[in-house]
Amino acid sequence: MKIPAPAAPETIQELIGIVGEDNVSASMVNRLMNSRDMFPVSLMHHAEGRPKYFADVVVWPENAEQISQIIKLARKLRIPVIPFGAGSGVCGGALPIHGGISLDLKKMNRILDVSADDLTVTAQAGIMGQTFEMELNRRGYTLGHFPSSIYCSTLGGWAAARSAGQLSSKYGKIEDIVMGFEFVQPDGRITQISPVSGYDSGPDWKQVLIGSEGTLGVITKLTCRMHPFPESRKYVAFKFPDAPAGTQAMRLIMQNGLRPAAMRLYDELDTMLVGSKGAEESAGVGLTDFIPLTQIETRLRTLAPGFINKAQRFVARWSEAANLLERLGKEGCLLILMFEGDEEIADYEYEAAVRLCEKLGGRNCGPDPALKWFKNRYHVSYKMSKVFYNGAFVDTIEVASTWKKLMPLYNEVREAIRPRAFLMAHFSHAYEDGCSIYFTFVSSAKDSVEAEKAHRKIWRLAMEATLRVGGTVSHHHGIGLSKADYMVEQHGDLMSIFRAVKDSGDPDNVMNPGKLGL
Repeated sequence: MKIPAPAAPETIQELIGIVGEDNVSASMVNRLMNSRDMFPVSLMHHAEGRPKYFADVVVWPENAEQISQIIKLARKLRIPVIPFGAGSGVCGGALPIHGGISLDLKKMNRILDVSADDLTVTAQAGIMGQTFEMELNRRGYTLGHFPSSIYCSTLGGWAAARSAGQLSSKYGKIEDIVMGFEFVQPDGRITQISPVSGYDSGPDWKQVLIGSEGTLGVITKLTCRMHPFPESRKYVAFKFPDAPAGTQAMRLIMQNGLRPAAMRLYDELDTMLVGSKGAEESAGVGLTDFIPLTQIETRLRTLAPGFINKAQRFVARWSEAANLLERLGKEGCLLILMFEGDEEIADYEYEAAVRLCEKLGGRNCGPDPALKWFKNRYHVSYKMSKVFYNGAFVDTIEVASTWKKLMPLYNEVREAIRPRAFLMAHFSHAYEDGCSIYFTFVSSAKDSVEAEKAHRKIWRLAMEATLRVGGTVSHHHGIGLSKADYMVEQHGDLMSIFRAVKDSGDPDNVMNPGKLGL
């Protein structure tokens, strides 16, 4: 592994002068740790000992004033600055593709204020998600934001990538939760965006900066809405004959004013693979829990003994295996629901949803499937390695559309990808006007070079299919590198406005260059 030289000694000394010797490192280990995220292509490179990108130096600032000085230095020297939260992103947004300073925010990890009157909390951007939530719980509150990466992602990273949590149908996405923040502009100015809800005039700069992935500045602290910790939770699950029937139930639940905290519908294949797992093991996510390929082989053997002898043969015949599973194991589509909050309201919403689902032909499966999902809801983020160890690769694609386009979007992406990968999906993050589809695919190739080509091809087919239907290429994972090529087609002429903002505020292209299609 050839390691590029670190930052120049004089640059390192200037950084030490800003943040202190303990907060700067040019060691190979630290540079390597901050030169990857969970982008599958990046994981392939690192697993083979051939990382493609390297940060020149890692810096751990402790306040906005230090970040301001670091950015001013970087601009003077024309060195890239890449904000780094916890490296859990799956789109390559934290990769130092041109080297530079990895600005690691994890030492900025304090809760600064909790207001019971306003139901708001202000915290620094580097606080880890689970730590943040537990501290709020201790005080009797919840943020309501639960991405599956909550143990390994930060508040600032959520805002930078326009994150959604598992309970977004009730609490909203991060852009609905964040009320205001402090950020450092590309020229080093520290700017405050007021958290006064509903009283701003003119452009909403908060929404311009949320989702900008460090290209327009560095978010340093955030003021967020919080909620009383729920006093009651109610769980139930239903089986619907197919995805159109299940998504109709989801739509009507939302459009009738009910607000389930969690609502997930698994397609036929994902539902079947859920059924292949034991009661204690099942998280209600099927292959989205990244189960070993040998378990899929076992399921195939159960449904069609003698169909396949080795997992390797299965890996080479993705579409045939998926078609066989669906043909022999029609189990319908599993919908899980969870309601929480004030006991009377949660009970009312639960009972109304049960009546609606039964009226639409859903079969009541009781609370167990939803309880199992809730118990194991974070496991998905820590099981990706199983697939890589089996000689394959795995990734997720989260797209979204209005309800009218939802099933065309689902069908179009499936038809595009299935010849090249084992594919399943669940529908989640539902709103009155639309919903997200979360696809998981597994594929393989003879070596990492071919795997990278195959991965790129699958993504291109999926994104082209999404844009044909009129969906959005990302719901909550951000853009980074993996979706950058589709920003122009997604946003059209508005990309020229984005570029103008970038060029005006960051003429030297210091802030996280090369991301978001810029």
